[in-house]
Amino acid sequence: MRDMPVPEPAGDEVLIRVKAAAICGSDLGIYRYTAAYSGMKLPVTMGHEFAGEVAETGAHVDGYRVGDRVLSESVKACGRCRFCRQGMSNLCEDSTLFGIHVDGGFAEHVAVPQILLHRLPLGMSYEEAALVEPLSNAVHFVDDVTPYKPGDLVVVQGCGPIGLFSAQLFRLGGARVIVSGLGVDRVRLGIAERLGFEAVNIDEVDLVKRVMEITGGKGADVAFVAVGAPQAVKQAMEFVKKRGTVTVVGIFGADVPVDLTRLVRREITVVGAYDARPANFPTSISHISEGRVNVGDVLTHRFSLDEAEDAFKVALDRTGGKVEFKP
Repeated sequence: MRDMPVPEPAGDEVLIRVKAAAICGSDLGIYRYTAAYSGMKLPVTMGHEFAGEVAETGAHVDGYRVGDRVLSESVKACGRCRFCRQGMSNLCEDSTLFGIHVDGGFAEHVAVPQILLHRLPLGMSYEEAALVEPLSNAVHFVDDVTPYKPGDLVVVQGCGPIGLFSAQLFRLGGARVIVSGLGVDRVRLGIAERLGFEAVNIDEVDLVKRVMEITGGKGADVAFVAVGAPQAVKQAMEFVKKRGTVTVVGIFGADVPVDLTRLVRREITVVGAYDARPANFPTSISHISEGRVNVGDVLTHRFSLDEAEDAFKVALDRTGGKVEFKP
């Protein structure tokens, strides 16, 4: 913990007084300083899932005033590259991300370009608003990237917040969903059950056998790998059907071996999905505000910034669902 100067917003930025900021799986990778994040230039204030109120506006900001309730996208994109021009700033070729490349939201204040802001609808709490960013990721993963149809069986591997949000989105699309996790995920598997899903503890139940049992040996239509565990990818390749899809959204700390012979012989499609497009944010806001996606039951712990070590311990030990700071 450090005392830092309050950021000075540039002409096109607003200064947000942070009211809620959530710990993401990528924050855990940064905390552990895994290979996927070891290229970061330190120090940097972490946090890219946050919401708050406008405390100050830059000279060129139009449409926002002090006191407005807002949330922010996480990617500061260049706006010029081929992906930005296609509305895919999540793949921007010259982007910076809050909490990784520039100071983020695990602070009392953060400066944000106006173009990244979204207003909170009436009735949406700051705690819910801080979860719009991860839900937007899930919307991109499920709606934009993963091919499925009503009646399909989707197995979501990983019962962290992204897995639990994605499971709800697949169900909204008419899929039958199973959520899996480890014994250490007891609390999260319990959340999955409360949300109405079959929850499989793979330390006690053979996931491949379970999938084959309920599909008559055909396999799942979609395997959704929402955890950065090589074993999950191996399992996905084993239980997905011929011409099925494996969507991988976890971030891995090392190379992952893949059985390419099985992929070829079964004509399996493997796709990756990363971050969220700007268009995903209004959808996520609507899902939460209209009650189609339950984020409240996924949020289990709240801490002050002074309790950061305790907050990260809960997240790392997976003894809760989503963990938020209340600066």
